[in-house]
Amino acid sequence: MHEHAATLLQDTVSDADADGVIVAMSGGVDSSTTAALAADALGTEHVFGLLMPTVENQSVNTLDAKQLASDLGIDHEMISLQPILGVFEQKLASEIAPGGDKYAVGNLAARLRMACAYFAANATSQLVVGTSNRSERLLGYFTKYGDGGADVLPLGDYYKTEVRTLATDLGVPSAIIEKPPTAGFWAGQTDEYDLGASYETLDRILETLVDEKHDVSATARILDIDPDRVQKYAWQVIQTAHKRSRPPTPTRYVPDSDPQPTFTTTRDEIAALADRLTTYIREYVRTTGAKGVVVNMSGGLDSSVATVLAVEALGSENVYGLHLPCHKGTDVGTVDPCSLVIDLGIDYTHVNIHPLVSEIEKQLPHHLTQTAGTRELGNLVARVRMACAYYAANTMSRLVLGTSNQTERWLGYFTKYGDGGVDLQPLGKLYKTEVWALARYLGLPEAVIDQPATAGFRAGQTDEDDLGAPYGTLDEVLACLVDGNLGMDRTASLLDLDIETVKQYAEWNIKTQHKRDVPPTPKSQATADQSTFFHEIELNFY
Repeated sequence: MHEHAATLLQDTVSDADADGVIVAMSGGVDSSTTAALAADALGTEHVFGLLMPTVENQSVNTLDAKQLASDLGIDHEMISLQPILGVFEQKLASEIAPGGDKYAVGNLAARLRMACAYFAANATSQLVVGTSNRSERLLGYFTKYGDGGADVLPLGDYYKTEVRTLATDLGVPSAIIEKPPTAGFWAGQTDEYDLGASYETLDRILETLVDEKHDVSATARILDIDPDRVQKYAWQVIQTAHKRSRPPTPTRYVPDSDPQPTFTTTRDEIAALADRLTTYIREYVRTTGAKGVVVNMSGGLDSSVATVLAVEALGSENVYGLHLPCHKGTDVGTVDPCSLVIDLGIDYTHVNIHPLVSEIEKQLPHHLTQTAGTRELGNLVARVRMACAYYAANTMSRLVLGTSNQTERWLGYFTKYGDGGVDLQPLGKLYKTEVWALARYLGLPEAVIDQPATAGFRAGQTDEDDLGAPYGTLDEVLACLVDGNLGMDRTASLLDLDIETVKQYAEWNIKTQHKRDVPPTPKSQATADQSTFFHEIELNFY
């Protein structure tokens, strides 16, 4: 167990060419074990601890975390999360979603911790190490894109009881190992009270159900436990599977016999596509039991198309739009989504999140904010928007609708756990060329369709400037490389492009794979498939 988890950390850091790792330390056994494991595997100079308490966290937990970091000899900093939550509750909460309960606030805190951890990681060329164990992950007892948002999960295959054993082996103090586990959502809250059983019992049930693949009746009989209790946890594993998976996308048909890139652009094809996408949204929302969707609306093409499709699928009363400008980039230059909102008749809120982002920057260690550039700040803003969207979704019992297209996804041109942090991606298999065609079919205003696409990271920034080519060219290259799996040489020849141009986008596609995958665990690393695409093999020889 120790060796496999350590090897995963070493390999992941090496493959990413990272300088080390960030660990969010709460003072609990999981984060303490993760920090000790990372220090042992990578060396103390390559581990940085972040302590991010709220008033709901017991001070003893924070003291334990700080003491352990000192004992391990790792650098660490404190980020006070309470002032950040205070700004959110005072200036944003009532506008975004009145009536958010303690669970919505607790999940928001977890997502803001993730945003802070990634800001630190992005600013220092490090990775974020997750601290979740297998018991929590199987039961979905973690915050999606919160403590579940990480680059690697060294404890992800080990049950809570196994983590305690590993903690002992690593010299984690017994006071930390034996304290009641808590998510820190409110004073006195404990995991085992929320889950309805001790971790010893939960681990036995999950091992028998999941690992040994016994059904509910057999598990109840083997363990001499009430079948209704076993059924409860079996359902919980099934119902929280979305938290352990990538956001789903509709399927895409790719002809096997035609090497030419194929796009859906004729009116008849687009009409059929629009119908298929609205059906997909409707059916997915229905199967989850959600009451609708929340959409982060930028005023750009993709979010506008996604919103129109959602209204067609669910009705205007079941779509809630959020416009969350920050004015740290060029979001002031995009088309205001207000006119589209009025046309669609959806509920909508416009809130400037600059006060929240500014408070986060104020609380972050000075050496990190001094190191960070425009991209790190832009990614922070994207993750804050995600946290706000999920606050609304959690409060309203809705899903967060994604707006990314396939071109962006294949190139990794999105923020991990930012605009990439959603529940479903209806445009996820559409190239930008196809989104434009769909926008025209849906009757979106020309101002929306014709505006230059931008991530809003800096004044005057456009996607095509960053990406180095028009979307039409990018779509053709990616369709050949990924859909057609033609490899770089054939793609360059077919499209009459320089091989270095094709190689650049092939490298982007491979290097950003981690943004499209769930975080690796020791067992998933050991069973990982070999190269999926021909261009991945070719890159070894260029």
